[in-house]
Amino acid sequence: MKRLAFLALVVVLLFSVMAPAVLAADSNPVQAAADQYFSGGTKNMKAADLYANLNDGDKSNDPFMVDVRAAADYANGHIPGSVNIAAKELFTAANLALLPKDKPVVVGCYAGQTGSQAAAALRMLGYDAYNLLYGVPGYGVNDKVTYPFKAEQSGNYKVSTDPAQLEGTFTAPKPLGDTPEAAAQAYFAGGTKNIKAADVFANLNDGDTSNDPVILDARSADDYAKGHIPGAVNVNTKEMFKAENLAKLPADKPIVSYCYSGQGASHVTAALRMLGYDAYNLGFGMPSWAIVEGVSTPVWDASKSLNQPLEVTAAPDAAAAAPVAAAAPAALPTTGAPIAPDMLLAALGLLSGLGLAGAGLARRRR
Repeated sequence: MKRLAFLALVVVLLFSVMAPAVLAADSNPVQAAADQYFSGGTKNMKAADLYANLNDGDKSNDPFMVDVRAAADYANGHIPGSVNIAAKELFTAANLALLPKDKPVVVGCYAGQTGSQAAAALRMLGYDAYNLLYGVPGYGVNDKVTYPFKAEQSGNYKVSTDPAQLEGTFTAPKPLGDTPEAAAQAYFAGGTKNIKAADVFANLNDGDTSNDPVILDARSADDYAKGHIPGAVNVNTKEMFKAENLAKLPADKPIVSYCYSGQGASHVTAALRMLGYDAYNLGFGMPSWAIVEGVSTPVWDASKSLNQPLEVTAAPDAAAAAPVAAAAPAALPTTGAPIAPDMLLAALGLLSGLGLAGAGLARRRR
């Protein structure tokens, strides 16, 4: 009887260890990947740091550079050594296979906004990805490669200092895919989602409050307090992708995220889209809504560029230019990650064996 009691105790202990992992198989891997990434802060790289890396005399530590602009814009000027893969095509299996998993991946675009969305999704897939701040213009400009927003384009709409809060609890929408890879491909294939300040203003002032979007201010609490879009809610992006915080976002309303320049909020928008929300990035951030001293940051311009020479050539074939890459990295580790099928089978086999052994001992005792 003591042996049977011992075997029963082993079985109970094994189930207590394995059960949480089995239950986690029903969790949302896209949400888990988003929380894993954002909890550590969004990842961006300054053009000066990229330049220093590329010119430190050590080629072994050079990042893999992806330019996600259209081929014609890439041909007008790009960072030497960068590979052109359009954002819509970046998350196909064939193109992901071109990205190395053993070195940083730096994503450049027009102004750092599409690059931010791509970098966030790549991070959720397990790549060591960074958005190049202010895009290719941050590295260099020419007569055709320029920053696409100027101060005179601001709407100069009213700002508010009245705080707002999210109210209610909602059921999360279904992610665009069962895995971060599938969700990323589904989102980016349709083009990244941005919205103009003029369109947000028109929506908020059309006399119909039922269609108003939820507006998320992804800046610091101090900057939010100085002035924000009326009705906007201040969010901590490091915490917002936890399941209990996502539950505060309605799945049946548009969600507009904004920040200082549209880059931080773009990270947020990509993850929300992959999770199934109708999310948009406010193009060029707070300055596109209003330029108010002490409230909005100065608009970036060419005087702030690193002003390094850009290469002007036709886009090379991405597969030819890219190094031979190993398989895509495993998904980011998460607490209570789903148990692998081979582990589950092994555990079941062990439990079965213990059960048979227990039955054999029982027969011998009889």
